[in-house]
Parts: sequence; C-alpha cells; structure tokens
Amino acid sequence: MERSQEELESSNNGGSSPNKIPGSVDEEVENGPLNLALTITPEFLKQIESLLQQQEQDSNSTPPGKTKPMSFPISKITIGEWTLDAVYEQDLKAKIYFARKKIMWECVEDVSTTTGMNRKIEMQWGDVLSLKPWYHPHDQTGILKVELRKPPTFFIETNPQARKHTLWQQLDQDFTRNHSASRNRIHTLHFAPGVLQKNMEKLVSGDRFWSELVKVHFPTLEHLYFYDIGYGNSMNNMHDGNRVPR
Repeated sequence: MERSQEELESSNNGGSSPNKIPGSVDEEVENGPLNLALTITPEFLKQIESLLQQQEQDSNSTPPGKTKPMSFPISKITIGEWTLDAVYEQDLKAKIYFARKKIMWECVEDVSTTTGMNRKIEMQWGDVLSLKPWYHPHDQTGILKVELRKPPTFFIETNPQARKHTLWQQLDQDFTRNHSASRNRIHTLHFAPGVLQKNMEKLVSGDRFWSELVKVHFPTLEHLYFYDIGYGNSMNNMHDGNRVPR
C-alpha cells in the first residue's frame, strides 16, 4: 500500500503535527519516563518560575533560631583583676549559640603549656545588659566591653579526647583571679585586626536581640560590682547567694 503525502511529511518531521511548533508553550512532550504526555502551558511555566524563586529566597535567608553558632579568637580578656593573653589563636575564643541563646568565653587553663584543660565562662543572652564595640582607626584592632546583669557560670573540660566533642562539667567556684568574674560586671575583650568588626556584623544580622542591644547605652548602670545591684554579699559570694570558697 502506498503511503499518502501527508503521512510521509509527518514521518519526516519525527511524527509531529505540521501545525505544531516544537518548543512552543503548547508543545506536548511525549514518551516521558512513565510514557505519559506532558503539556507545557504558560501556567505550568509560571509555577516552575515561582518555585525556583522561593527556593532561592529560602537559600539566601536563615530562619529564626537556625543561625549557625559563631566562634572567633580573642587576643586578651580582662575581668577585674584577672587578665589572660592568648599565645595561640585557639587559646581564647568567643562562642555564641543562637538556638541555645548562650554566649561564652573559652580559654586554656594554662596557656604556657600544651596540656592545659579548657575552661569556659558562660552567660545567657538575657544576662547581657549592654555591649560596646570599639575599633582602632589605624589598624582595626577591636575592643568589646560587655556589661552583665548577673554573675556567669563556670565550666571545666572533662575527659578530653582528640577529634571528639568537648564534655563540660560545671564548677562550683570561679576560676578567675580572686573570683573576679563573680564580682565584676564588665568584661573587656581585645581582638586582632578585623576580627571584631567582621563578627559583630554577623552577630547583629543573625538575631534581632543583638541588633537592638547594640543601640543600648553602655553601661546601663554605673555600678561595677554585682553585689552593688543585689547579687551576692560582699566580694565573696556568687550566683544569687551561693558561697564561693576562698
């Protein structure tokens, strides 16, 4: 049987209709994975475009409480009579946790040795009354002053193991000189050039709490010691009246 002219033209065009333009929005894509036809319509393309835009927005924004923890080196920390200088970058670190809403200073117990145990001073976000960053105009070294409402808590590393998560045990006393961190409300941290500025930008953009806190006048109270505002009795107490051994 002879094939008609129309059948021959259809065969030469791959079986497509002579009235249908390949690649048009009305094109039917046949022989898909399930051997089903897919009609590409303007509405379908709009849905795909909307979905791609939403995915791009989700990738560029961080949901509240999901910001990654921050960790950056401190060059020197001073709290009252206690001062600690970092010999190596890992000797002193500031760490900020967004989900747990905690801020802490981690330090090596004895920076003059390589076997010192890690210790940390830990505070809740809500216990930070104000903070004041300052940047040197010439070399961009930074100084951060932090004002606290109540004494922090103190921890020591337990059973340290290489490449393992650090395990912490809470201490019943302050490890700083003359219990300075239990008495003094102001912590002063020094940073290498560029470190504070870069991380302050991340901090204030990571949570509204910090973007609002940097607007608060520093300090909010003129008293230097916790016992002046009702925490502890004299210089020997800490943590809402818990006695510190001398």
